[in-house]
Amino acid sequence: MRPYRLFLTTLVFALFVVSCKKDHYDVSNVHGVNAEGEVLAPLASASFTVKDLMERFGLLDLLYWTADGDIALHYTMQMDSILEGYEILKFNDLDYEEHYTYPNPFPNTPPPYLDTVLSFERTITFESEHVFVREGFIKSGRLEFTMESNVGNLKHVVLRTSNIKDAAGNDFVLDTPIQDNAFVIDLSGLRYFAEEANTLTFNCEVTIGAQTTVEPELNVNLRIKGHDMAFREIQGYVERYSSRDRVDTVFTLFPGAIDGQLGLEDVRLKLTERNTFPMGARFIIDTLTLWSKDNAPISVLEPLPLPIEMPPAMQYVEALNKVVNFQISADGGHFLASGDYILNPENVTDMVTVVDTNRIDLCADVEIPFSFRVGDVKYVDTVNMNVANLEVPELIKELTLELTFNSLLPFNLNASFYMFNSETGMVTDTLLGESKVIKASFDGKPATTEVTLVVDEDRVENVLHSNCIIMSYELDTENHNLHLNFNQKLDLSVKGRVKYKGNLDF
Repeated sequence: MRPYRLFLTTLVFALFVVSCKKDHYDVSNVHGVNAEGEVLAPLASASFTVKDLMERFGLLDLLYWTADGDIALHYTMQMDSILEGYEILKFNDLDYEEHYTYPNPFPNTPPPYLDTVLSFERTITFESEHVFVREGFIKSGRLEFTMESNVGNLKHVVLRTSNIKDAAGNDFVLDTPIQDNAFVIDLSGLRYFAEEANTLTFNCEVTIGAQTTVEPELNVNLRIKGHDMAFREIQGYVERYSSRDRVDTVFTLFPGAIDGQLGLEDVRLKLTERNTFPMGARFIIDTLTLWSKDNAPISVLEPLPLPIEMPPAMQYVEALNKVVNFQISADGGHFLASGDYILNPENVTDMVTVVDTNRIDLCADVEIPFSFRVGDVKYVDTVNMNVANLEVPELIKELTLELTFNSLLPFNLNASFYMFNSETGMVTDTLLGESKVIKASFDGKPATTEVTLVVDEDRVENVLHSNCIIMSYELDTENHNLHLNFNQKLDLSVKGRVKYKGNLDF
């Protein structure tokens, strides 16, 4: 066995212990390692920063930080179009039925073969509980007319109304033959004018061909159905309109590997809103609750209900800026918010112009500084490995690793390392024997901790029957508030000594 192969084996064991990444190591074909130090005292090093840790948890996209490295979690919940103009500019479908009676000019005698013209006037109302239109541009809508009569066939119709005008400002006129006793008017793209809001009055002349009845009265039954009536723009007034909204979502802080409780302090909750309607609105929050495992639901805002005024504005304006404190599980929790949106809460009946693109948007921003209280927080990591094909461990009598930690982290780490076989589900050995404390830096100066690991001949065999290392860390802040910064880091250097079976000459 050559000395450099034994040196490589020793260094590989060191790398297994100090790795902080979930990589898979297959060392069956190791050919060379770059390291500093003498053959009898090889030196390896590892380092990770708070930024590395945040990247590991997939949090970088949620973070913002200053030039000094101070960081905060930033959650944004964008609630676009919680109320839009097109919702209130839609009208209910309508269904009218009217019966008209006319004296027969030829009672009791066979009538001559002549056309008969019947005239009538009708006013219908577009139904809406909140919107009253004096003028407007019609976006969509159609009126279906169906007529039945005890006279001959309905032949022709002329319908006129001054409430509907074309693009040139001319009164609407429909002059068309009648087929199957029915006809349809498409109102899309036309303009609407009325002195009495939401009403449409039309005059209708119906030509009846080949009158055949000798009854004393001529009967015409008229049915009008309106469908899909909506405006693109109106001038009128909108009465008080309310809509309820609810947000129920799950959020994460440190998902997966971290367990425990975090006391979050100075969490800033911001609400900004944009109300492009020409009248004021109000958002009344009646629920804003957080909860997580092992924690009862807590109300983030007090007191509730909380009314938030929303004056007309084309840009986002701040509606709420509040600092709150609460405790939550380290892996995240559940968020529930609900409330009522009220348009024109004072029910002002001034004439306004409303378009279907008017809207109310709400944006919730939550800033969580990385300065919080820690309670029973644990972090578990694993390193997968394959040492089954190593050729030299049978020559090792004892392996000693001297680990030196230089920490700028603001918390102690109570560390435990376990050898584990994932196929059998068994812990095969513990590298530290008992948990070791990696000291924290509470004053901004590096704190040094030295740990010695001794792996004897029997434990080398245990290592060979393992395929991963489980590393468990318990965070301890000694009652200090935990304040994280991207510049904080943990450096580790490893020095190794090995005792061999037999005599080897280096």
